[in-house]
Amino acid sequence: MCPDDGDLRGPVCVTRLESGERFDVISAPGGDFPAPERATKYMVPVDPGDPELLPPLFQNVNRYGVHITFLKAVFPDKFGDLDEQGYMDLVLTRRTRRYFSGNLFRFVHPDEGVFYGFTVYTASRSEELLEAEEVLGIYRMLLGVFDAGKLTYTFDLFDAMAREKARGWSDPGFPIYFPNEQGGGT
Repeated sequence: MCPDDGDLRGPVCVTRLESGERFDVISAPGGDFPAPERATKYMVPVDPGDPELLPPLFQNVNRYGVHITFLKAVFPDKFGDLDEQGYMDLVLTRRTRRYFSGNLFRFVHPDEGVFYGFTVYTASRSEELLEAEEVLGIYRMLLGVFDAGKLTYTFDLFDAMAREKARGWSDPGFPIYFPNEQGGGT
């Protein structure tokens, strides 16, 4: 599914992250805590039973830094004519979404050690914010192909709406990391 053309920057994507070392190959450096230490991107199908959709995968951001460019170059038969609006329809809104996508960060917390956090892209409207059950489904799909370490749901620092939505969840079935807050909440 993810071609490896022998490029020194590694494969264009992987369908399983079995270790932190493998994560290193497909991710780019970030910064010091509380910033992510490294980051990459992921995609999972909304309907994993649909044979037309790609399986869960992790993008090598050293090869393709942007999802749309990655999709068009690596899967031209499916996404060769994808434009910006088509990409937004593909991942941002419930009505048209075929994939969940977002960032996958590795954090190195001074007290809690290494853990990974995933974000989920949505349109910036309250009606598009994910419910806990939706995030739980994404979390479970990612856990099925992710063995690199502790996985948590998190947010980009500028995503105040998703952060506030998550504050209202009681025992959602997955850990949540609140960046830049005392203790973090993992």
